[in-house]
Amino acid sequence: MPEEVTYEADAKLMRVRAWGVDPIENWNASKEKVRQLSETHRVFRLLVDVRELEVAPSILDIFDFGQNWLDNIKTAILVGEQTHEDVRFVETVAVNRSKQMQIFHDEDEALLWLGE
Repeated sequence: MPEEVTYEADAKLMRVRAWGVDPIENWNASKEKVRQLSETHRVFRLLVDVRELEVAPSILDIFDFGQNWLDNIKTAILVGEQTHEDVRFVETVAVNRSKQMQIFHDEDEALLWLGE
């Protein structure tokens, strides 16, 4: 599975790292793990690192994922060059549905935004 979901207790932060070819089933499985971690640890900040993602799911799958993203999770996404447009589309769909999501190229900037 080219995704891993972790929780950092000291930072009160969840992380998702995705790489390679990553089908929508993995995205949905990671979303469920994020939901569970959020409920268990009462944490609502997520840093997603997709800089090594080579192929994203289809546009229709991305649209559905973005519109159904978790309402209470503030999400910063670190993007790479290969899937930048796909990730930008997820962000656009989510933000248009009043979800807190933003893409970044720099991890420090992403963490700063999450801390606001």
